[in-house]
Amino acid sequence: MRALKISTFLTAIVLLLPMFVSAAEEKPKTLAEAKEAFAKADKALNDAWAAAKKALDESELAALQAKQRQWVLYRDDQARGEDRNMSEADAKKSPDYYETAAELTQARADWLRGRISNDTELTGLWIDSYGGTLEVVQEKDHLLFVIEVVRGPTFHTGSLAGVATWNDPLGWFSDKGRHNDKPEETNLAFVRHGSLLELIGANTSYYHGARAYFDGGYCKTGTLDEKAKAEVTKSAEAGAVEEK
Repeated sequence: MRALKISTFLTAIVLLLPMFVSAAEEKPKTLAEAKEAFAKADKALNDAWAAAKKALDESELAALQAKQRQWVLYRDDQARGEDRNMSEADAKKSPDYYETAAELTQARADWLRGRISNDTELTGLWIDSYGGTLEVVQEKDHLLFVIEVVRGPTFHTGSLAGVATWNDPLGWFSDKGRHNDKPEETNLAFVRHGSLLELIGANTSYYHGARAYFDGGYCKTGTLDEKAKAEVTKSAEAGAVEEK
C-alpha cells in the first residue's frame, strides 16, 4: 500500500472520529429529537433560499434551483445509509436518517449563504456540500491548498495538498515530479465564478478512493485562524496532508 493511501485512510479516520467521540459522549438522539434537528436545519436552508432569491438574477436562480433538486436526491439517498435493501419508509423510522439529513442540510444552507456572499477573499474554508472540504491560503499569485473529501454512503475518501499558480480567475496545480512511481501527471484547475470556486481534476485517482473525487463547486463558508493558515501552508508546501 502506498504511503499516500495510508494517509488517505488516516484522513478518513480523522474525519469520522468526531462522530464516534460524539456518539460515545452523548446520549443517542431519539427519533423525535432527530426530527427536530432536521426541522431546524431545514428552516436554515429555507432562510438561505429566501436570501438567494433576492440576491440572484432570474437565470442564476433557475440554474441553482435545478442543481438543488439534484442535491435533495443526493441528501435523501445519503440519509438512507449503506443498506440499499431498506426502503426509504423504513429508513425514516431510524434517528440516523434524520441526523444525517440534518447535517447535510445544514452544510447546504452554509454553502448557499456562501454562494450569495460578496466576500472576494480566497483565503478561508470552502465546501461543496457533497462531502468536499477545501482550505485555501492565498499568497499573491499562488494558492496553497488542502482538499479532503468523504464521498458516498461507504465513505470513499481522498486528500490532496499543494501549491497552485493563480492568475485570477484561474488557478493551476500539477504534481509533476512529485512521485517517482506515478506515471501520470495529476492536474487540478481552479476557476472562480464570482463567489463559486469550481475545481476540475485530471488523473486524480492516485489521491482518492474509487468513488471519491475532487471536482465540484465550492463556496466559502468560514475563515482560517493563524494556526489553521500555518497548517495549510505547511501541508501545501510539503505536498502531504498532515495528520490531525
